[in-house]
Amino acid sequence: MARQPPVGRTRDLAVVLHELAWLLPRKIDPWAEAGLEQLPPTELEVMRLLVRAPGLSVGEVARELGLQPSNASAAVRALMTRDLLERKPDERDGRVTRLSPTDRAQAIRRQREGAWGELLRVRLAHLKPEDTAQLLAAVDALRALAADLGAG
Repeated sequence: MARQPPVGRTRDLAVVLHELAWLLPRKIDPWAEAGLEQLPPTELEVMRLLVRAPGLSVGEVARELGLQPSNASAAVRALMTRDLLERKPDERDGRVTRLSPTDRAQAIRRQREGAWGELLRVRLAHLKPEDTAQLLAAVDALRALAADLGAG
């Protein structure tokens, strides 16, 4: 059995990750969004979810994000109008439709990720080289943590 990390350090990690989750969209996103259509917060959350977990129904999106079904439906309709989402019938139950990002949405995501990476690279240059190296070395571990959080 794996040894549990110290409580104080895991609390510190949680606080720092929460702080970064709050700061990154406020400090990085505005610049990365230059030239791209801004999405309202609910639509952006729906897109983030469906990029991570394509194939959900509107009801599942609403439950996952804690939205009223009518709000989730409105966001999905708006995203479909923007050609960012597509509906496909469920293979097992034709009454249910599944949502997936379009090729256009995936291309926009890649463009944004590239911009975020460049903007963060500039910010990392302000840190001590050893701090930057430690952060970059933690990418795989942070990706594993994100996958575990997303699975549960």
